[in-house]
This record gives sequence, structure tokens and C-alpha cells, in this order.
Amino acid sequence: MSLPSRRQCADLALDLRVEMEKLHPLICGLDTLGSVAHDGLRVEVAALRLQSFYTGIERCLVQISRVLNGGTPDGSDWHRRLLDRMGQATCERPAVLSGTSIAELQDLLRFRHLVRHLYAYELKAEPVERLRLQAVALWPRVREELETFQRSEEHTSELQSHSDLVCRLLLEKK
Repeated sequence: MSLPSRRQCADLALDLRVEMEKLHPLICGLDTLGSVAHDGLRVEVAALRLQSFYTGIERCLVQISRVLNGGTPDGSDWHRRLLDRMGQATCERPAVLSGTSIAELQDLLRFRHLVRHLYAYELKAEPVERLRLQAVALWPRVREELETFQRSEEHTSELQSHSDLVCRLLLEKK
């Protein structure tokens, strides 16, 4: 695979920044929502936000994979495989996420699948509340891991020659 161009790296940096800016108020809303116990509408709101939260994280991972790995995994289980791959360093990039974050994100991936295949009124409050609290606690760690990934890409790029440049612009601020 050829190295990404400066333009691709700049686009990736912008796309990640925009996606993380969208995730922050989403997770804040999950936090301020409060307990969903004994309130069916809150269960449904939390479920939708949890689904959106995982989808936003996955968008970040897809963008990284497309630019630095040449694409996303194939097959019906590509969502799970993408998540697993983000915990592994490759010759194109360092690991993006820790094993702990991946394990917790796998819970959210399974939940997203469940939400997509159930009627909202079938959701149970207890698992939604557990995942709501988990997501609120998980976001600062995942955000930091994504930011660390961006910084490591910038550092790697600074150490490489101009012809071997890999995403030097990833962390350039607005």
C-alpha cells in the first residue's frame, strides 16, 4: 500500500476532529439523562444515544483504516474485525485503542446490533443503564487514545524523511 498523501492526512485529521466534536455532546447528553430505571422513554433515548455513540466511534476507526490501512475488513463480521484490528499496531500505524477500550466497545457493538433488531419497547432498563454508565466512563479514555494516536502519527512523521511522510498533519490544530 502506498503512503497517504498530505491531503489525505489533512482530511483524516479534520474528519477525526469533527467526529470527536460530535461525540462529546452526545456523551454529555447520556450523562445528564440520568438513570433510565423505571422510565421506558429514557430507556429508548439512552439506547438511541448509545447506538449513535458506537457508530461515531466506528466512523473514526473506519476513517483511520481507509487512509492508513487501505480499507476496512471484508465480510459480514467486518465491524467486529475492524474493532479488533484497531488494537493491533501495523507497519502503517500504531495501535489506536487499548484492549480494555476494545472490550468495552465490543459490548456497545453488540448492543447496537440488538437495538437495530428489536422494537424499542422490548429493551430492558438494567442493561441499558449499565451500558449508559459504561459509555460515559469510556469516552474520556477512547478520546485520549484517539488523540494519542494522532500525536504518535505526527511524531512518527517528523522522524521520517520527506519522501516517507506519514500523516504529519494529523494533529495540526485549527
